[in-house]
Amino acid sequence: MKRIKIIAIGIFLFMNSFAVHKYYMSITHINYDKTQKAIQITLRVFIDDLQTEMNSVLKTKKIELATSREPDNIDTLYHIYLKEKFKIELNSREKEVEYLGKKYKDDLVIFYLEIPNISEIKTIQIENHILYNTFSEQKNIVKTNINKKQKSHILTKNNTSAFINY
Repeated sequence: MKRIKIIAIGIFLFMNSFAVHKYYMSITHINYDKTQKAIQITLRVFIDDLQTEMNSVLKTKKIELATSREPDNIDTLYHIYLKEKFKIELNSREKEVEYLGKKYKDDLVIFYLEIPNISEIKTIQIENHILYNTFSEQKNIVKTNINKKQKSHILTKNNTSAFINY
């Protein structure tokens, strides 16, 4: 019996030595579709992190995302937030990123964005400040597929932009 207790305590201590650590991250995929002459963007963010961020940024009543208590104007709120926190320059000119919509999948919100009428990309600069107001350890991973070249960048609060030549 004493041996079982020692083994149980050992297993408990071993399992607790791997403390649960919360990671804060978003993943953005940026794809240039030459035939449609458009940059197509999907941006994935954890719902609970975005809810915390939006409640700290918005000076209104607390919101609950992906529930029946979600505000009717949530797409407008998302659009305003993303317009402020996510910017793209193409060929040294800032472009308007169009908000197409969102969907909830599991514990993520997936945003669909687009920049239409793009005939050529020589350079792209991506600025991503999503969730930095609330989570200083936030990492925003950006993956691009432009002109058949794939590149990846990890953006942090201290390094919020990536500049890529093509």
